[in-house]
Amino acid sequence: MKKKLVILVSLLFGIMVIGNIQITAQESIKLDLPQAIEMALTNNLEFQKAGYQFENAEIDVKRNEAGNLLTQSNLLERQNELLLIQEKEQYQQKKEDLIIQVVDEYLQLKLAQKDLQVKEKESELEKNTLEDIKVQAKAGYKVELDVLEQSNIYYDALFSFESAKLDYQKLLGNFRVTLGLNSKSQFELVTINTPDFKEIKLDEALQKGRQNSVSLQMNNLEIDLTSLELEKSKVSDIPEIDLNKLENNLAITKLDYQIAQQNLDYQIQSQWQNYVQTKNDITLSQNSLDQINKHKAIISNQVKAGLASKDAELSATIGVLEAEYRIVSSVRNYYNALLNLQSIMGNLNKGDIQ
Repeated sequence: MKKKLVILVSLLFGIMVIGNIQITAQESIKLDLPQAIEMALTNNLEFQKAGYQFENAEIDVKRNEAGNLLTQSNLLERQNELLLIQEKEQYQQKKEDLIIQVVDEYLQLKLAQKDLQVKEKESELEKNTLEDIKVQAKAGYKVELDVLEQSNIYYDALFSFESAKLDYQKLLGNFRVTLGLNSKSQFELVTINTPDFKEIKLDEALQKGRQNSVSLQMNNLEIDLTSLELEKSKVSDIPEIDLNKLENNLAITKLDYQIAQQNLDYQIQSQWQNYVQTKNDITLSQNSLDQINKHKAIISNQVKAGLASKDAELSATIGVLEAEYRIVSSVRNYYNALLNLQSIMGNLNKGDIQ
């Protein structure tokens, strides 16, 4: 009996251990950008809601199509087509907005992590400086006012570090909601590398933007609807003044199309310029980081040779971390510009997110 009890306890303990390992494995996720996007598209509650709303809209359109079989109305057919395009565009826009949001929040978290590293090293450096001033004050080379001033600088740095921790936790909580994860889910963000720059020519962007623009498609349908209404009215017995108004409405819808295309071209040109600039910014940031890393290596060698202090090396380390922060910031701006440009062009490509 005792032997069975021992076996039972051992089995229960083994199950608990295995269970804990599985829970840990489930809670600890190594997450890159593409995985984060797929997770959000699967789990985000707002996007799930949008999916059901789009399905309902499709059901309504099919019901309208069935009803129109009896009337065979070209006007109703065009209205139904316009409704479906509008609903598809709303759903697609929500999807693209979510993708852009995930990428931006992911990189915001990476920036917050780098900022924490910078502020931690800064507080460490200020603490070392404070201890050094205290030693000098005891030796008579500094006064208590110097100690007080450095104490304030140190505690300001420490406060900034603690505030950065809180900011990071807020960003982390928001990101969990975006991904559709619970508050206890743990994940590790992978290292962000400099992306492979995608070559996009302005004329290509303008051409694809016009070709894929749902807004222009809807404007075209509005022109068709207004034309049908005008043709229908011409064969009806309506006052001339009302006919003139319908003709004006047709002219207005055609102008709306031209205005929409004008605005689209301007948006594409502006976003394309932003995109080109972000590519240049990444190159400059990378060159700056390379130079700062070389300087850090020189300082480290001087420390080994006894020619520089540990604090000098710590200061150089802070410089490297700040340069890495600028790299991540440049990458964030790059993806923001690229994805928004692709969204306007109507061909946002998840495959370009590394």
